[in-house]
Amino acid sequence: MRIAVLALITALVLPCAPSAQASRNATVDAQRANKHYAQGWSAVRAESWDDAAREFQQAIDSDPTFALAYYSLGRAEMGLRDFQKAIAAYTKCRELYAGGGAEQFTNQMTARQRINDRIMEYQNALTQAGNKASASGKSPSQSQNLYVRELQAQIARLEQVRDHNTNVSIETTGVPYFVPMALGAAYFRSGQFADAEREDKAAIEANAASGETHNNLAVLYLTIGRFQEADNEVYAAEKSGFRVNENLKGDIRKKKSGG
Repeated sequence: MRIAVLALITALVLPCAPSAQASRNATVDAQRANKHYAQGWSAVRAESWDDAAREFQQAIDSDPTFALAYYSLGRAEMGLRDFQKAIAAYTKCRELYAGGGAEQFTNQMTARQRINDRIMEYQNALTQAGNKASASGKSPSQSQNLYVRELQAQIARLEQVRDHNTNVSIETTGVPYFVPMALGAAYFRSGQFADAEREDKAAIEANAASGETHNNLAVLYLTIGRFQEADNEVYAAEKSGFRVNENLKGDIRKKKSGG
């Protein structure tokens, strides 16, 4: 049986270089971490997975709260086909985003500094998006555009907090949809289907417009024999603008008709 491979978030789109002000205002540790992060994504584009994993780990060592570095480490581990390590990295990323509440600081200046660090991280992610898009030469997909909008929204939120809030805390806004989506893919590849379904549903709850997640659920349901649900997820994916693989749709039709 031909089954379309789960689509993983491996590329972002739209070039957006980190602003000079954000880089200048970031802490030394954050600047060091972002340098390793950028080098890690250069390795990802070259499919040098060992190098990518090493760079992302060094980014984490420089800034243990760098959530996107854990997310990217999970991507590198997926490339290495070490799905358990990918699960561990994605899970840590999710924990950092969940945060258990607001991140507290001793004074407003320290809080603003931390916000600048976070802004630079998201801007760096957008820069890597542009680099990947330029290298591929392809038009951005629905899932790529959705991911970029998520990053841009995070930047806008942090800038508003930094410029207009006098509190000494950063309120968390929940886990971005792309984290449970990636975690679901890692669980799927490791054969942990119940966990994969749970994470995919969490991703859809966070952002129902993620056609890629609906596609992943369609593959999962086809794999475990829930063919009508697989067909429903294909419909949801295509309704969002995601292009579903024709082989996947054909396999679902065959299974539904008893083929």
